Amino acid sequence: MISMKTGLVAAVLLAGATAQTVKLQESGQARVGNVAPSFGGWDLAGKSVLTFDKLLKTPSPAPLLITFGASFCAPCNIGLPRMVALQKKHPEMRLVLVDVEPDAAAAQEFAKKRGMEGPALLDKFETIARSYGLHENGKLDLPRTFLVDAKGRVRAIYRQEGDDLEAVIEADLAALPAPGAPAAPPAPAAR
Repeated sequence: MISMKTGLVAAVLLAGATAQTVKLQESGQARVGNVAPSFGGWDLAGKSVLTFDKLLKTPSPAPLLITFGASFCAPCNIGLPRMVALQKKHPEMRLVLVDVEPDAAAAQEFAKKRGMEGPALLDKFETIARSYGLHENGKLDLPRTFLVDAKGRVRAIYRQEGDDLEAVIEADLAALPAPGAPAAPPAPAAR
């Protein structure tokens, strides 16, 4: 039997434990090692259409950090500013926000308040979110982030953003092949 004192010590230790970033090998149609699912959508202002290919290549080929979020998602409100800071530290990478909420004004306010300056798309009907596997058991699972290399291949999928998020992304970013390097073969299919 566990004593009350031992139980309290265990509870205090668990409360002080740091959350770890959780990585996946696949999410929807996105699989580590394979080309990321293509997408397109309106920017948050509704003035232009942004596509995966355009984001990947303009102004020059660069890795993308594609993050899905929304104003109603508490972890997204904490995580997006962390990713904005990370993108400023690593200008060789482009941060792309895919906002999955029905209200464009709320999406614009969310991006503005969280310091998002880069490309941001409105996924009002969650079609991009569905292809990237953010619906589990009929429920939207936010946040989720994908690191895509300059050739369009998924290199990492982050399901939960832990205290170590920046360090994990930086390590994965450092491991990316140089833009001129040959593409790695696709990952084997899951059985």
